[in-house]
Amino acid sequence: MRLSLQHLFPLLALGALAGGSLWLERITRSPEEASAAARASGPDVIVDQMAVTRFDINGVPHYTLDARNMTHLPGEAHSHLDDPVMHYTRDTMRLQLAARSAIARDDGERIDLAGEVRGERALPDQPVSTFASESLTLWPRVESAKTTDPVLLTQNGAEVRGNGMTADNIFGLITLTGRVDAYMPVKRKTP
Repeated sequence: MRLSLQHLFPLLALGALAGGSLWLERITRSPEEASAAARASGPDVIVDQMAVTRFDINGVPHYTLDARNMTHLPGEAHSHLDDPVMHYTRDTMRLQLAARSAIARDDGERIDLAGEVRGERALPDQPVSTFASESLTLWPRVESAKTTDPVLLTQNGAEVRGNGMTADNIFGLITLTGRVDAYMPVKRKTP
C-alpha cells in the first residue's frame, strides 16, 4: 500500500496541533506555578557555613557575607540565607549586621535581611553605635540600606526611634522617617 501526502496530512496536522498546544501551555504558565514546581523538586544548591568576600578594585576586601546555610531553588533568581552576618571593614571603621534570615537577590547586589536585624558600627575614639529593626534591605556594594519597619538607634546612652530609615555607610548619613523620638541624656561636665 502506498501512502500519499493526502493520507499523511491529517497525521501531520494532529502532531503539529498537539505540539503547539503543549508549547502554548508552557509559555502561558504563571510564575507561581513554575515556582511551585521548582520547590517541589527541591533545591539545586545547598551550602553549609557559607562565606563570600567581595573585593574592591584594588584587591582589598570590601565586605564579607557569612551564613549558616544558603539554599537556592531552580528557576528562582534569589537565594535564601539562614543566620546571615554582613561584615564591613574600611580603614578603621567596622560595621556588622546580623539577622535570622535573608534573601540575596540580583547576584548579591541586594540583600533583604529579616527577623531581629541587629547592627553595630565602631569608629576609633567614638562610642559604638547600634541598630535594631525587624527588616533591612541592604545594597552591599554601594553600602546603603533602607527599612520601612520601626528602628532603634543607640549610642553612648542616647536612644533614637523612628518609623523607618535610610542609611549611607560611606558618608555616615542616617535619615529617620515618620515619627521620630529621641532620648539624649545630658552629660554634665565636672569642674
